[in-house]
Amino acid sequence: MIATATQTRLPAAERRRQILDVALEVFARHGYHDTSMNALASEAGVTKPVLYQHFVSKHDLFEVLLTETGDRLMRAIEAAEEEETPRRQVEAGFRAFFHFFDERPAAFSVLYGSSLAVDPEFRRDARQVRDSFAEYLTRLIRVVDHQSALAMAAGINGMSEGMIRHWMHEGRTRPAEEMATLAARLAWGGLESLA
Repeated sequence: MIATATQTRLPAAERRRQILDVALEVFARHGYHDTSMNALASEAGVTKPVLYQHFVSKHDLFEVLLTETGDRLMRAIEAAEEEETPRRQVEAGFRAFFHFFDERPAAFSVLYGSSLAVDPEFRRDARQVRDSFAEYLTRLIRVVDHQSALAMAAGINGMSEGMIRHWMHEGRTRPAEEMATLAARLAWGGLESLA
């Protein structure tokens, strides 16, 4: 019996990753308030003490998940940045954005869902994701000062959030590639004179 328990024991980093992956799905399905640590532990296949070894509270777990999901989204967008022209960078960024949520629909609920209303820290973390995206966009806007570029980037950010909400609400019936093309077309119409 001891040998079996040892074989299923994961290294701490792998266990933490497993808990975060499960938590993303559970929080997306039930929201922050209706998710209990018992449910998270059960779905992750761990005991509550193991869960608490990795996260001191449900609040801590959700905050880590929110920050990590935002970081993963930004890394996906920045990885698409290898294109030579600003227009192609915009197109690649939107492709990465829509593909990220197509591959991880639960990430949408965590980054844009109603759970953010629960706590000012959650709203702050979600704001940091939006701000990072806006800063990314300001690098493509070259003919105005930084503050003006940031304001314009916030508008593009709002547009992309509106489009992702629409797409998710409609059940992702259009391919991610098609949505990315529409978003890039709309954004580029305004950016073209600024790049």
